[in-house]
Amino acid sequence: LAPRWGATAKLKLAPDTADDNRWLPKLAWGFLSWRPDDDWLLRVGKLRVPLYLNAENMDVGATFDYARLPAEAYSVSSVVDFVGGSALKTWTAGSGDISLEAYWGRNNGYWRQYFRTSYLGTAPAGDNYLPLTLTIRGLSLAYRNDEDVYKASYYLTSDHLRDGNKWVVPTLETPAPGVSYYNVIPGGPNDARNARLRVLVLGADVGIGNGYRLAGEAFQRKTLEVPGGFNSTGGYLALRKQIGQWTPYVYHARLRSDGTALDLYRAFNNPTVPASADPTGFITAMQKSGADAFGAYDQATWSIGSAYALTPTSKLKAEWSQTRVGTASSLVDTPAGEDVSHQRFNVLSLSYSFVF
Repeated sequence: LAPRWGATAKLKLAPDTADDNRWLPKLAWGFLSWRPDDDWLLRVGKLRVPLYLNAENMDVGATFDYARLPAEAYSVSSVVDFVGGSALKTWTAGSGDISLEAYWGRNNGYWRQYFRTSYLGTAPAGDNYLPLTLTIRGLSLAYRNDEDVYKASYYLTSDHLRDGNKWVVPTLETPAPGVSYYNVIPGGPNDARNARLRVLVLGADVGIGNGYRLAGEAFQRKTLEVPGGFNSTGGYLALRKQIGQWTPYVYHARLRSDGTALDLYRAFNNPTVPASADPTGFITAMQKSGADAFGAYDQATWSIGSAYALTPTSKLKAEWSQTRVGTASSLVDTPAGEDVSHQRFNVLSLSYSFVF
C-alpha cells in the first residue's frame, strides 16, 4: 500500500472445522502491517499463531518435504489463527538475526470429540464439536541464520463454551462401601466456566553437513482447570537429505498424555461398578462416555518418505507411516463397542504440491 504499509489476505477452502462431511471457504488471514522502521513489524487483523516451525506455511505443502507435518505435534492446538494484533522486533546477531514476537487476540473455534455411543443422551454417537471462544496471548522467540532456525514459543489461552455450558469436571462418587465411580453429568459443583491451556513449544531445523538436515519440535501442553488428555507432551525428530531432485526423509513422532490423565481414562474406560449398584447400566455407560469426552493420547509414529522436485515450485511426495497406539488415542475415531488400544495402523500417502 505504501513503502512501510502492507495488507495481506488469505482465502482457504478446506474441510469444515465443525463438520466432517462438508468443505467450507473462509478468510484464514486478513491483516494490515506497518513497519515503523526496519527492525519493527506491527500487524493487526486475523493472523496466524506463531507456534510451530512451519506455523505460517503449514497449509502450503510445496514449502516442506514431508507428505504431512507430524500430527503428534501439529495437533497441539485446534485453533491456529486469531483476530488481534502482534508486535515483532528483530535484532542482528552475527550472520543471523533474532526476533521476538508478542501477540494477543481472540477467535472462535471447535474442539472435536468422537463418541462411541451417545453421550448421556445430550450428544449422538459419532463426531461432536464443542463451540469455543478463545482468548490467546503469547510470545515467540526465534534465531535464524541462513536456512537454520531455532524457535521457542509459549502461549496461554482462556477458553469458554459459546453455547453457555460449562466444562465438566469429574466428581468422584462413593455411593456404597467398595463402590466408586466418576460422575460426569453436566452441572456438577466443580464445573468450570473458563478453562486455561498453556503450551510451550521448542523447535529447530539445522544443517548437520553433507546435505543432511535435522529438524524437531517438542511441546508440553497443560490444562489448568479441567483434567483430561490435553495434559500431554510430545514432538518429533526428523532427518532428511537432498540428493539432486530427491529429498528422502525419516521421522519419529510421539504424543502422550501425562500419567494422571491416562489413569483417569483407564478408570473411565474400564468401570468396575458391580451390577447390584448399577442395575440399569447407566453408570457404566456414563463412564464410557466420560472416556471419550476427556480423551487420552498415547501414540507413536514412524514415517519414511521422499519428496521429488518436479520444478522449483512443485513437488511429488510419497510416504509410508506406521502408528502404534498404546492406552488410547483421541486422534483415532474408535467404533462402537471396540477399543484401539495396543493396535497398529499403516498409512500410505501420495500427494502433489505446488505454488504459483
